[in-house]
Amino acid sequence: MVAHKILVVDDEAFIADMSRIALGDIGHDVFCAYSGEQAVELAMESHFDLAIVDAMLPGMSGMETFDIIRQTNPGIIGILVTGHANMDMVVEAMNKGFSRVLGKPLDTGELVKAVQEALALGRLREENTRLKTLLPLYKLGEKFLSAASYQEVYEELLEAVCMQISVPCVSLMMFVEQENCLKVVASRGMDKELASSIAVKSGEKIAGWVYKHGKPVILNKQTQAQSPFKSFLHRDDITASISFPLSGRGKVLGVINISQTVKEVEYSQSDIEMLSVICGQAVMAIHNVAYMEEREQNARTKALFEQYVAPEIAEILLNSTQNPMEIGGVKEITILFADIRNFTLAVQHLSHHELRLFLTEFFDLFSEIVFSWKGTLDKFMGDAALVAYGAPIALEDPSKAAVSTAIELTQAFDKLRHKWFQKSDIFEQLGLGIGISRGEVFHGNVGSSRRLDYTVIGTDVNIAQRLASDTESGQILITESVYRDVVGAFPMQEEKARQLRGLEKVTKLYSIRSDEIKDAWKK
Repeated sequence: MVAHKILVVDDEAFIADMSRIALGDIGHDVFCAYSGEQAVELAMESHFDLAIVDAMLPGMSGMETFDIIRQTNPGIIGILVTGHANMDMVVEAMNKGFSRVLGKPLDTGELVKAVQEALALGRLREENTRLKTLLPLYKLGEKFLSAASYQEVYEELLEAVCMQISVPCVSLMMFVEQENCLKVVASRGMDKELASSIAVKSGEKIAGWVYKHGKPVILNKQTQAQSPFKSFLHRDDITASISFPLSGRGKVLGVINISQTVKEVEYSQSDIEMLSVICGQAVMAIHNVAYMEEREQNARTKALFEQYVAPEIAEILLNSTQNPMEIGGVKEITILFADIRNFTLAVQHLSHHELRLFLTEFFDLFSEIVFSWKGTLDKFMGDAALVAYGAPIALEDPSKAAVSTAIELTQAFDKLRHKWFQKSDIFEQLGLGIGISRGEVFHGNVGSSRRLDYTVIGTDVNIAQRLASDTESGQILITESVYRDVVGAFPMQEEKARQLRGLEKVTKLYSIRSDEIKDAWKK
């Protein structure tokens, strides 16, 4: 059982001692007073949970005594003891705040039971009071967290302060890094033009001091004449004010200022506590908005990044904690190079606008097919493109994925070419040539600290490029290393070995007979 502090007020020493013993035996701390005046003095010095008061005290009556005690201890529970109980007295006692009336002579068992029931009732009242306070604050928290922008949070904060504390003037100042000062971002009861002109440096005036030290300041003009901040209240009509810091994660974000013009009103610690709760929820909402904006910015960055590099590379570069120059290495992968044949002819006969539209449609189609086969689109180069399979994302069968991509690209390009042929017969002469090779290459970032390019470098990259430029329209050429990986999976035929430009050795080649491909190659 929780021990409570109980005050027994009775001029009969026998009753006071009996109560102290009975209640002390069940773990309570019991104090006795033998007059109303003595009880009031004890209550001024110490907080009591419950008072047992005799109705007939010498001098001040029991009801008067309890009424005065409640002024300094409003949460105290009262039990009135009387030898002359009647209905009128019981009603008056209830109106004075007593929870129970006991008759004399006192029975110790009845007294103990009455005290336990009164304390239980007091706990229930406290819980109800707490819920009445917390439920509006909980709903307020929901409103804060539904805010989608900083300004919405600021406005909700001021609305909450006005509603909970009822102030005629309130302003919110946030620290603006670019201007190195506090600026008013939202206000109530202030001239808008004046509010927009206010700028306070850290440490200056009351708000600047609060921001710098992260501590609130209460100023009641009539009772705090010695306050070092009183001189900052330039307006004669302001009788009281509070400046409270908005703090979160060890950093002060801004200051909220409230002021009062009613002379009878003074601010107290309870107002500070209320501001602490409201501002705490506002700071959480501010961090929530910052998180949402950061997430949105990251999504925009990633989307923009993926327009220039493959999604896999964007993911690695955005999430890696490594030095970008250290990402990559040497690995055996498969390289695909695609080149639009006779494109130089098209350039001579088509407008720049038509060329741009055609290439945009082709590269959109190209990217979709490459990504569907888990290829990494290294780069577009005019009318050509380079794709890697197996790095940076590992693939179980990179050569098969590359050949499957090539077949699908060839068929898709043929449909695209026929579509554009309706606009100009020059498109009938275009075709797509594809070369595929496999070997050990370097993959990773190259460039400077200001400009990086994720790419692949090696002999087999050059071979794939040479093959693409040597193909006929619609032809897919592969090297012997790729042939060994995919033999039996696709219809192929051996081609005449060629001396590729820039290479010392003759390259043995095979071609994919894409005209015989049906659906067997598909995923």
